[in-house]
Amino acid sequence: MTPIKMLYRGLRLNPQGVAIADGAHRLAYSQLVERMEAFAVFLQKNLSRKQSRVGICAHNNWQHVVAMLGVFASGHIWVPLNPRNSRDELAGIAAAAELSLIVTDADFLSLFADLKCPLVVAAGGATGNDTVVAICERHAGCQPADITDPHDGIMAIKFTGGTTGSPKGVMQPYRAFMSCIASMLTVFGFTESERMLGIAPLTHGAGTFLLPVLAVGGCTVLLDGAKAPKISDVMLQEGITASFMPPTLIYALLDYASANGIRYPELRHLIYGAAPMSAARIMQAQKVLGPCLATIYGQTEAPTMIAAMTARELSDEKNIGSVGRPCPYNEVQIMGPDGALLPTGETGEVVVRGDLVMRGYLNRDDLTESTIVDGWLHTGDLGAFDERGYLTLKGRLRDVIISGGFNVYPTDVEAALSKHPAVRNVVVIARADDYWGERVEAAIVSSEKAAVTSDELIAFARSQVGPVRAPKAIHFLKEMPTNPVGKITRRDVLSVVESLEKGCV
Repeated sequence: MTPIKMLYRGLRLNPQGVAIADGAHRLAYSQLVERMEAFAVFLQKNLSRKQSRVGICAHNNWQHVVAMLGVFASGHIWVPLNPRNSRDELAGIAAAAELSLIVTDADFLSLFADLKCPLVVAAGGATGNDTVVAICERHAGCQPADITDPHDGIMAIKFTGGTTGSPKGVMQPYRAFMSCIASMLTVFGFTESERMLGIAPLTHGAGTFLLPVLAVGGCTVLLDGAKAPKISDVMLQEGITASFMPPTLIYALLDYASANGIRYPELRHLIYGAAPMSAARIMQAQKVLGPCLATIYGQTEAPTMIAAMTARELSDEKNIGSVGRPCPYNEVQIMGPDGALLPTGETGEVVVRGDLVMRGYLNRDDLTESTIVDGWLHTGDLGAFDERGYLTLKGRLRDVIISGGFNVYPTDVEAALSKHPAVRNVVVIARADDYWGERVEAAIVSSEKAAVTSDELIAFARSQVGPVRAPKAIHFLKEMPTNPVGKITRRDVLSVVESLEKGCV
């Protein structure tokens, strides 16, 4: 079965129900399928190369959804493009993917002005380009040719890695999407009454949850680039039951709801991922928002559902700090440097195998062979299982700090510092040091209502994790930097700290 069949399942369950809500614009399942099929027909007629690559760079809007689903139904390959990337980065991705077509909103057209690639406008004013709306009107009532069931065929190429050097394209097969959908439905139990707020970009988090919600006849409410007050209003107006948000966005919503005494009575699944949340913030969210906070762990090479934890599980204080248990349709183990699988309690690299795992990296057989070894995907994450099967991540392999001959896991130090009431957010970084080899330091965003000194925080950390793992210096930041997908990375934090020291910020 191909993932687009999940939309047809939703159509059978809820044909006149609202599938997509985009402000005042509502698409029933029957309308969404009609438009999706029309766009898929356009793609099949105009892209002659089998499995052509179609880039989509747009806001969270209904035209974006139609184009994305149309690519899935046409048998071509979806290449999500992040509009927060620079023109040069997008040009590099377009060249590496050999894009045959780009679908973009009118206000992003300038990002692709230098590319010799046909452009279709998703939403925006008159531009002279063909549009998703016009295409759907021209091909209304037409049905695309069925695609075969390519279990291992490529459905998407997603580019990941740093912003320097050659872009790294992850080839995600149909089986990975189906595994992800099946795990989401099994773990979270989405139903026809689901009203999922799509606030994370469709090119990333919100897009991953689209088909699982459509599969059960639920509704996705689209919102783009909104701040906490607007998000809160929409959640109340639309009776939102579920959403995926990065921790930074949850923090903003949590602070707003707490300050204004707002509650969201319909909310059942507030799912976070892409970065850890501190124990203090998790408990604050549970107190303010109720038992709705859940978490997922995945990466582009094994999308979204390597492991997960429901709100009920996360309500158990023993599970705070864990990313949950392995999802039912893949196998997860901890591996030592010698390739041996490690027992419960020991820290090593998280490895995954099963249908969720990527096909490989685009045009990078060497990198594929070093990342997938004997069927195991090497995630580059360090972790350990407890005796109940819950996985706790210790950071990235390359992030381990070797200080004074001891291995220091940044996440352990971050967890300790997060217990201090004055610490709102913390990232631990490594600095070169003649004595220690690597010196542990921490960047802190402190609570507005709390006053704390570096010495106090260092002393607190020493009491929690001992003198070797405690930071030797504290850097106070107004806010943590985020990358183009809204993630906080140690590299970006280190750059800000170095700039502050040089007086450049």
